[in-house]
Amino acid sequence: MPETFLILLAGGVMLAAAVPRPDDVTLHWLRLGGIIALCMFALGAFFYVRRDLVSEMPAFYRRVQAGLLVAAAAGILGQLAFVQVAWRRTQRAFAAGAFVIAVLAGANLLHELMVARQTAVRFPPKALSVALQAIACAGVAVLPGLALMDMLLGHAYLTASKMTTAPFRRVSLALAWALAARAAIAIGLVLLLQSRRPVEMLWTLYGLYAGTRWLVGLAVPAAFVYMAHDCIRRRHTQAATGILYVTGVLIFLGEIVALYLVRETGLPF
Repeated sequence: MPETFLILLAGGVMLAAAVPRPDDVTLHWLRLGGIIALCMFALGAFFYVRRDLVSEMPAFYRRVQAGLLVAAAAGILGQLAFVQVAWRRTQRAFAAGAFVIAVLAGANLLHELMVARQTAVRFPPKALSVALQAIACAGVAVLPGLALMDMLLGHAYLTASKMTTAPFRRVSLALAWALAARAAIAIGLVLLLQSRRPVEMLWTLYGLYAGTRWLVGLAVPAAFVYMAHDCIRRRHTQAATGILYVTGVLIFLGEIVALYLVRETGLPF
């Protein structure tokens, strides 16, 4: 599972690099995002090739998975390359593309693991099961990536005195909307699915994990994101950065637990 989270995190960082207007942020911040994404992706690929899991996926799907990993790596490298030559809008397109491909690659990796653990249907997979896994993987990518890069954007104001607070507000607002959407899916949709198609002994086996995921990964970060946004509105960027640091730690913990719950239950926590 570490390879799945790291690849999704790389995609989330790329999304964060594509959120603000390219001319509003420094090339140093965009370059840092590309470097972080490349490092996370490389580490995830390392864990992927070293794992002992015997894949039960058909050869076609394994080839698709390899193609997605190569395409995601190419998107991240493309973003970095065009940042170096200051082609801001082109790097933004590569960053957005890398995010989409990384989410698809992460969802494919997660489904392979679930098939091996017999927590997912055998191939051909049901459309609903695959869609729920893809939605969950998108959430796991978006929240940590936005939280991490939002905090690093706050640090950028220590040296980039001419940068306005517009990109900081934009990324923080994107984080707030993503957190709201994530909560609606991880709480509302999970409870709806559980009422319609109950997972046996869900709350007995995973109730503590679910409570931790909802409280630590969603409820508390929501309060901190509001506080950070208020600080940004008052132009207190250093205070907002400190709040976002704590927010990022909580979001990372919540999304790691969420990925575990998705693997074990198939529900989009």
